[in-house]
Amino acid sequence: MKKLFLTFLFSITFFITACSDEIISPEDEIKSYIKNGKLAAEQRSSNDLADLIDKNYRDQRGWNKQKVKKIARAYFFTHKNINLLTKIDSVDFQNNNSAFVVLYVAMAGNVITDLNSLPSLRARIYKFELQLIKNDDWLLQQAEWKPAKIKDML
Repeated sequence: MKKLFLTFLFSITFFITACSDEIISPEDEIKSYIKNGKLAAEQRSSNDLADLIDKNYRDQRGWNKQKVKKIARAYFFTHKNINLLTKIDSVDFQNNNSAFVVLYVAMAGNVITDLNSLPSLRARIYKFELQLIKNDDWLLQQAEWKPAKIKDML
């Protein structure tokens, strides 16, 4: 009887969980994508970072996915601590499967508590223009970046 009750309880829990999945907006999917990229970089995982990149990726330098993974691995090897502060400036959807994202990223070796700490940390700030595509998940298809200023993060 106890086994039957536990099976019933498990089944009810499973069905309630399966039926309660919330639909995530495309904007929230992009925010989650950015968060996953930030975590991959801070955890220094070139594999997790590469998982966020489309197999046909190309950037302003002509790098492909493999080259980005190799550069990331080298950067992670030479930087023990990576802390990022991100600001999504804009997300423009061209269609349901394509988005253009403008993202500012502050990078430092110490924890970035807030924008006011950036000058004392000598953080580097970059502006990224990302072209994302969605198959099953969002993936980076193309990227451009350049140095930015603290005021851009405000």
